[in-house]
Amino acid sequence: MRAAAVAGSLLLPAVAPAHAGLAAQDSSFVLATADPGYRTPPFLGNGAFSLVGTPLGTAAAPSFAAGVYDHAPGDVARIAALPAWNAVDWFDGAHWLDAAPPDRARLRDYRQTLDLRDGVLETRYDWDDAGRRTSVLVRAFVSRADPRLAVILVRFVPHTGGVVRVRSGLEGRAPPRRLPLARLTALSPAWTQADLWYPGYLEVVARGARSRGPRPEAWLVARAAGGSTRVAEAAVTLAGGSGAGIARRVVRARLRPRAAAVEVAFPAAPGDTVVLDKVVAVVSSRDAADPLAAARAAARAAARRGPDVLLAEHRAAWRRLWASDVVIAGDAELQRVVHALLFYLLASVREGSAESIPPMGLSSAGYYGHIFWDADTWMFPALVALHPELARSVVAFRVRSLGAARRNARANGYRGAMYPWESDERGREATPRFAWQNARWENHVTADVALAQWQYVLATGDSAWLACCAYPVLAATADFWASRARFDRARGRYGIPHVVSVDEGLIAVGNDAYTNAAARTNLEIAVAASRRLGRAPDPRWAAVAAGLVIPYDSVEAYHPTYEGAPPETRGAVVPLLAYPLAVPMPEAAKRHDLAAAVARLRAAGPGAMMTPTLYAVVAGELGERALVDSLLPASYRGHLRPPFDVLAETPTNDAVNFLTGAGAFLQQIIYGWAGLRLGEGGLHAAFPPALPGRVTQLVLRDVAVRGRRYDIVVERDTARFLPR
Repeated sequence: MRAAAVAGSLLLPAVAPAHAGLAAQDSSFVLATADPGYRTPPFLGNGAFSLVGTPLGTAAAPSFAAGVYDHAPGDVARIAALPAWNAVDWFDGAHWLDAAPPDRARLRDYRQTLDLRDGVLETRYDWDDAGRRTSVLVRAFVSRADPRLAVILVRFVPHTGGVVRVRSGLEGRAPPRRLPLARLTALSPAWTQADLWYPGYLEVVARGARSRGPRPEAWLVARAAGGSTRVAEAAVTLAGGSGAGIARRVVRARLRPRAAAVEVAFPAAPGDTVVLDKVVAVVSSRDAADPLAAARAAARAAARRGPDVLLAEHRAAWRRLWASDVVIAGDAELQRVVHALLFYLLASVREGSAESIPPMGLSSAGYYGHIFWDADTWMFPALVALHPELARSVVAFRVRSLGAARRNARANGYRGAMYPWESDERGREATPRFAWQNARWENHVTADVALAQWQYVLATGDSAWLACCAYPVLAATADFWASRARFDRARGRYGIPHVVSVDEGLIAVGNDAYTNAAARTNLEIAVAASRRLGRAPDPRWAAVAAGLVIPYDSVEAYHPTYEGAPPETRGAVVPLLAYPLAVPMPEAAKRHDLAAAVARLRAAGPGAMMTPTLYAVVAGELGERALVDSLLPASYRGHLRPPFDVLAETPTNDAVNFLTGAGAFLQQIIYGWAGLRLGEGGLHAAFPPALPGRVTQLVLRDVAVRGRRYDIVVERDTARFLPR
């Protein structure tokens, strides 16, 4: 049969004892485990949608799509969990595989491998079902080559004969148990992250299946709760194998209230290879007027081309991304970690998009999938150095949501644009009521948005982007600060009263050092952008910037966290004035700010993998190599979760996959160890490098600098830009 020939052509040596492709590959791109009971899964993604790994590889898994959120009454907007599209099940004559507990007693010779270079998750084991043994191989990928597609490749080898059944389906999820977070002013101490961070809901409103023909199909349409967004999924199943029994297969459509599937039954002899390849398309109404028609057409066209071609195109797309890489010599562990962090970050961002990145990317509903300053300040700077074409999506989201930011400013009594503390997919404020002080007063996010816009212009030299897109954001955010600042006539200066500091325990403080410094930076770059475009800047911008106070103790040469802060609160956040804000200051102040922050870090231990991770950037700028060395272990090791090098937000919590920390760590390398900065000529060497002692050489491979590509080779005291 033609279906058997197409499906069976791929990877038929399914039960070979070793993965030949990985054996010769750089081991820093390979993460694996022999324990099916692992706690922290990896995830795959193409920046449009994702798949979270499961131990079996066949069971229904979480999946999220960029920009697909629900808006249920009384709750905050949430990134929605897609109906499960990956599940493939096997009936051995007694039980279904996906009901099997993931333990070593039932899953023998287990190994799950994440190939970072190719973006493929492979799972293999022998399922021992009370004496009935089946060898299983699953390979899954979310196509980097086509944002609509994903593929699940499964090989079953039964070791006992009889009639077997394989099922390939799509399944909607049950609605969550909701909390009224749009109204609740306090949290219960008994609530866990799972109680708060449940995903948004997509209600299945249509489903169907077709069992006739060589390529049976299942499809469904789901609608976001409280909103108009619809998502369609279509799956084409290719069934085949090496046994004669496949010719007597019987294919049936299976419909349940929230699910659609096709099921194939046939006799199989011991040792037969049963092939089940599943080609899936996911399309939302944000991308197509008729998402179901688009999804079915995409899945059918992809299935006709065949899994071999889809896998080859996917691998080639990932290889193109990995042409730009961070290569570390002298520390194999560190190299592996860097590749993992880059992989997860790249999996949540896509070229040609106008979607930004939540703190956990597309791995979960952590922080509800909202967009914070994490994207602009922590992830974006690393992306814009290595992949400006991907980084553009982060700034494009802020351009797209400028109208919402303008409305937010008016609602709060200000001019210009006030970007939300927590943004939904439309750019609207989505902060839960219990954290509303952050939405109202943690205003530095507006300046963080502006700085990322300017960094994109510096990195790319894209004057067209500046004129059409970045400048409206820079002007509107500068207008916000000009209206937010207050003039103190008695002291002849501007100040910003009543904010929530970056150190969020400091609420209702005045003249917060970071907020005021970021606001001044925003105003100054708006002036600079105006002049670059030949436009007249608003004179208020320069006046407020020149008069805006940044708290400073000139006697002891340090920056208090906020004006009037007692010395014992000398803060963990003030090194951010040196980087990324580049506030001019005496070297003594830079050293004192950093020393106080490091002392506090060592006394209290690391918290969220954010600000302390950037201390090494300032230490490198100051030439403090010993400090760079001593800060390195604390900047990531306590956050790393085995077996797939997933980051937790803090050393003590389970908020994973924390891409904010991944971006911060990559900044530490690019802007700290390598001594690079973004300036008028793009990325350039600004300070002597400060490599950790464990690193003998650092190469930033195939980096784009204003349209030209370089390998930046860092050794000892030099960073050489070698044209490619």
